[in-house]
Amino acid sequence: MSMGTPLNGQVAIVTGAGQGIGRAIAERLASAGASLAVVDRALESATEVADDLASRFGGVVRAYACDVRDRSGLEGVVREVEGISGRIDILVNNAGHWISGPFVKSSVEEWQAQIDINLMGVLHLSQVVLPRMIDAGYGRIINVISDSARVGEQGVAVYAAAKAAVAGFSRVLAKEVGRHGITANCVSLSTTVTPGAHETFTEEQLARMPRFYPMGRLGRPEDAAAAVAYFSSPEAEWVTGQTLSVNGGYATL
Repeated sequence: MSMGTPLNGQVAIVTGAGQGIGRAIAERLASAGASLAVVDRALESATEVADDLASRFGGVVRAYACDVRDRSGLEGVVREVEGISGRIDILVNNAGHWISGPFVKSSVEEWQAQIDINLMGVLHLSQVVLPRMIDAGYGRIINVISDSARVGEQGVAVYAAAKAAVAGFSRVLAKEVGRHGITANCVSLSTTVTPGAHETFTEEQLARMPRFYPMGRLGRPEDAAAAVAYFSSPEAEWVTGQTLSVNGGYATL
């Protein structure tokens, strides 16, 4: 897991970090020497992750319970992180939510929940963090999206629409803030084996899926974490406005 210590002294905020992909991202960044704000709706999950990472990697790792739909809550998290660490270098907008089913049978309430978490949450937290990054003349913003937004996938129309919007937002943001030493990129995932995947699909469905992937397996949280680590690193300072698909060859774009 370790990628050395290229992020020593840097401070990262990772949303949806209480389990699955977010936890793997937080672990990868902590292993690289970053201090972490582990943000999740469930304080118990965030605290368990934060305690685990602090014991294994050291550094400042703190847990925060916050729903990304709560603008004032996000502002409070950012103020506290900045107050403790004096800086925010990396923002990983990972928190996500999807509801599966035919679009024609979906409800407006279901649309709103998916748009608020997958799109509005990214806009809120990015806008809260950006003034700090601009003042510092440095920043890395990485948004976790889905290949369903790039190639289409039945049953997740609104989720895909929200993730596609995040990709467009990231491309524009990259052009707006690049002069301030800030990059904005997306990591786009296909089916990744997480607790959420087990809630969405049956074990039989998950067992059949690898046949559609040239690499012969589904994604692992560590695959996503490796891509996020790259975009977070000094080596990626000239890469911005890009979307990297981490999908085992399911789609080649």
